[in-house]
Amino acid sequence: MRSTLAAITVLAVTIGALTGCDFFQELESLPEAGEDGSSDSGGTGDTGEAGDTGGEPCDVLDEYCSDQDTLHSCDVATGELSTYPCATVCGSANLLNFTCTPTATFQHGCWCVNPGDIKIDTCLQLDQCVVECGDPDSTCAGNCFSRTDAQTVRLLGALYSCADRACDEVCASSPGDCGNCLTAAKAGLWGDCGVAREVCDADQSDEPSWP
Repeated sequence: MRSTLAAITVLAVTIGALTGCDFFQELESLPEAGEDGSSDSGGTGDTGEAGDTGGEPCDVLDEYCSDQDTLHSCDVATGELSTYPCATVCGSANLLNFTCTPTATFQHGCWCVNPGDIKIDTCLQLDQCVVECGDPDSTCAGNCFSRTDAQTVRLLGALYSCADRACDEVCASSPGDCGNCLTAAKAGLWGDCGVAREVCDADQSDEPSWP
């Protein structure tokens, strides 16, 4: 089965897997990465557009994911907060963006995966598989995504994105409570993630024998 391990280590920061240096070097290799695409600090979502940090150099705590597909990352070399579409970051290696996500070090990155051509596992089954694997940068996790299609991957990514954004402040201010917050949010019990949870749970397999 295809694994996301090699691709993720090149393209994206995953949970504790990479240093910021590796990630930003790869982002800088993308077209227009690190350039200010507009004088407006609000941003348009173009690759590498600089953001607003109040005139001060950014740090890791300024990083965030504004949605499932948009990464705001601190370039430690320039001190600027830049915006990157995860579709571009992942697509440069023919991968699919699962979600923009925070890491254990409070850095944020695009979680790039390689989905399968057919749907064997549902959104719920994919969720269970990823949780059981633990390390998102493992061959085990890569095999989870290879057992389903891009649409299902994106469904689960929407739930994870909701949970990550709902718990972002909790995880930054109280790391000890981060895991419980994420578990509650992914269960639909915190941060208005109930709809995303219901959509994932209602997903059905294309296999005739399901369930």
